[in-house]
Amino acid sequence: MDALTGRVSSIPMRAAIVIPARNEAVAVEAVVRGARKEMPAARIIVVDDASRDCTGARAAVAGADVLRLPVHAGYAGALRAGYREALREPVDLVLQMDGDGQHRAPDLPRLAHALAGCDLVLGSRFLGPSPGYRIPGLRRAGMAACRWMAREVGGLGLTDPTSGLRALRPSIAARIADEGFPAGLTETSLLIDLHRAGFRITEIPVLMHASRGRSMHAGVAGAAHFARISWVVLGQAVGSTDAPRAAEPAPAPAGRT
Repeated sequence: MDALTGRVSSIPMRAAIVIPARNEAVAVEAVVRGARKEMPAARIIVVDDASRDCTGARAAVAGADVLRLPVHAGYAGALRAGYREALREPVDLVLQMDGDGQHRAPDLPRLAHALAGCDLVLGSRFLGPSPGYRIPGLRRAGMAACRWMAREVGGLGLTDPTSGLRALRPSIAARIADEGFPAGLTETSLLIDLHRAGFRITEIPVLMHASRGRSMHAGVAGAAHFARISWVVLGQAVGSTDAPRAAEPAPAPAGRT
């Protein structure tokens, strides 16, 4: 089987796919339909993070269960709400992908398959011959810095610790749903925190597409986000066994459709 494009046999597991989305009406319908095609038995949950467009409606048309947040919760808050919703029913694994079309649906069953023997699987754009799209220079430098921090502070030899394409066991989803993300961050510091707690983390190669919307990590916002990651990882490096938890507010009660 080709490591990037080969298909795996159907996964006989109860799975939920969490897709956080804000103002992604252009892409989210195709994302949901792709996920449904690849994992027809999975429950697909789109967390509409107080979108100002018809993101929720387009996701519902495609067949997703839509969780509507009345107040903007951010990426971490939307994921946390999605995990809570996913765990309302018994599941064997939780997958997550972005709603902007960056992640490929055929990688979902590959991630689920790779979860055997570990607790969290990242889809890495840097394990294969090409990420699949051109990554801007500053963004690539930030990713390299996150790799360095994961390795030097956390002892994690990961190539893509910022990847949002993941499969995780319900135990991790429950931990985050209950306690929040460490310092409200979903990337490097979270992975260090989980590794220190004894969870097993691995990667598989994937291809990705350029985001069809404006990246949350563009410009000044991206620089500020990287500064937050660096500050929290510095705290982990100087002797803290866990990063501060739940800096993001608990998501407001959501509406379901």
